[in-house]
Amino acid sequence: MTTKKAAWFTLVIMVSMLIVSAVALAKQPPPPPPQPPPFNCKFVQCANPDCLPGEHTAVPPGQCCPVCVPD
Repeated sequence: MTTKKAAWFTLVIMVSMLIVSAVALAKQPPPPPPQPPPFNCKFVQCANPDCLPGEHTAVPPGQCCPVCVPD
């Protein structure tokens, strides 16, 4: 194999490796978005609601203050 053929062969191999790695990087899914900071209900002042008969208070997920929910 002559020097010129070896150089072309090496160039073709390197270009094909570059194309394969670019395709592999393009197929990766994007990273998930960062999680929002947790709720801090430490400094929240809530009034206790007056519930009707057949209801009780409960704190819904993601909120700090209680609300009336059916039994």
